[in-house]
Amino acid sequence: MPPKAKITREQVVDAASEIVRNYGIEHLTAKALAGELKCSTQPIFWLFKGMDEVKSTVAERALKKFDEYLHCRLPKVSAYKSVGLNYIRFATEETEFFKLLFMSEKNGADIMKTHEEMPFVLRVLAEEENICGAKAREIYEEMWLFSHGIATMIATKTAEFSQERIHEMLTAVYRGLISNLSD
Repeated sequence: MPPKAKITREQVVDAASEIVRNYGIEHLTAKALAGELKCSTQPIFWLFKGMDEVKSTVAERALKKFDEYLHCRLPKVSAYKSVGLNYIRFATEETEFFKLLFMSEKNGADIMKTHEEMPFVLRVLAEEENICGAKAREIYEEMWLFSHGIATMIATKTAEFSQERIHEMLTAVYRGLISNLSD
């Protein structure tokens, strides 16, 4: 039986999360993690089956953080617009977590079909605009693609937008999508 670990799972996940947050998932290695924890790699492998499990646990933490952002209601902004703004804010403030969740290979999974927050966003659309079913899903997908484009450009530092400009763009696209419903 291995000796009792002085380092806990939580400490490993905290350290791994900080490595990913600061440098990206590609920098999360057993050696880097051991260095951050100031220990050998042994405690890591006593607590986890391997680095894939560590990375999976970090992804779960990133998803939890994303969930906090997405559900944050912004003052003087509709709940639906808050979702788009918070998605972009997550990419701005938690860039490496954003890249991990939304800009990395997902083993063939279609993120548009498997996104865990879709029911929440569709519920917001139903409550605010009384839009349900296929139309709600269509608006959700198009707004997400638009928001994702902005978020990706921000995360990759290929474009910069002021908060005011982001508000204007999201409003214009949303109004256009809503007006298309009556056509």
